[in-house]
Order: sequence, then C-alpha cells, then structure tokens
Amino acid sequence: MRILALDWGSVRVGAAIADSATKIAFPLKQPFESKKAVLEIKRIIQEQEIGLILLGLPTDLSGKEGKSAEKLKIFADNLFRSVKVPIKLVDERFSSVQAGKLLKDQGMRVRQQRAIKDNIAAQIMLQQYLDTKK
Repeated sequence: MRILALDWGSVRVGAAIADSATKIAFPLKQPFESKKAVLEIKRIIQEQEIGLILLGLPTDLSGKEGKSAEKLKIFADNLFRSVKVPIKLVDERFSSVQAGKLLKDQGMRVRQQRAIKDNIAAQIMLQQYLDTKK
C-alpha cells in the first residue's frame, strides 16, 4: 500500500508519494490546480495503487483550527466520496515554512520556489508521518 500526502490550498495542491516500502517520501514534479484536484488525485490513486491519503490540516501555532481548516474538511469529505480511499488529517504546521527554508538554502529565490514548494511541503509532511510509523 502506498501513501499519498496532499498539501491542499485554495489555488494549488502539493503532493508527495511514499515508496512501496513506505519508508521514503518523494514529491511529485508539479503541484496541480485545486479546481482539478479530485481528477488528478483519482489518476494518481489508480496509477500508484494508493491505499491511504494524508491531508495536511492547517492549524495556528496553538493548534487551533481556523477557516482554512473548515474548507479543508469540506474538501476531504468530497474527496472521500469520490475516491473511497481512507483519508487521515495530519498536522501540517511549519511544513511550508520548512519547505521554503530548504529551497532557500539550496539557492532558490522565492519566485522560483513557487512551482515546487507545495510538493516539498507535502513531502516533509509525509516523511514526518513515515518516520513516526517506524
């Protein structure tokens, strides 16, 4: 069973997939548009034999959920109805910040990061999940 992690946003969705041994997370090449997210996720599920979806739950520093978390939960419900794959909400605090720092440390400007930052955030979130399951 492979795991798909999603860093959902109102404009883009970042994604990463675990290897078949569920030890290492790999980002997808490009994030996809939120409008087309369900279709893209269905395609990935079929191609990669996904058995679990991790969906990053946005919370503030104290762990409280805001309006974006409410929107995410609506998306999660709609997604589950469409794909019938178990979905687990996981804390995504700091994943985007870590992704930005990692890319900056590699010499990428903020403008260059835009194309892959969401996927790197999903990769970080997925790798943290995999590491806790060892």
